[in-house]
Amino acid sequence: MGGGVVAEGDVHTYYEDGLWKNRVEGGRRASNTSPRRVDAVLAGRQIARKRRVGHFVHTPEGEVEAERDYRPRTPRAGR
Repeated sequence: MGGGVVAEGDVHTYYEDGLWKNRVEGGRRASNTSPRRVDAVLAGRQIARKRRVGHFVHTPEGEVEAERDYRPRTPRAGR
């Protein structure tokens, strides 16, 4: 995918032990879990938007499948 840089506080949606989970980068435990991928992705998106950080969705094998950046954009000079 886009090859974005993972930063402290970014949210990861991933599959582990039969459940989809969300974890904040730097945290030790999952923020929440769900048996359904779609529910976990939506929850992860909400967490990332609220925290204004990146959201990385992983495949069951661990590869990054999708990423979104919810950080505030900085205005460009001269505009």
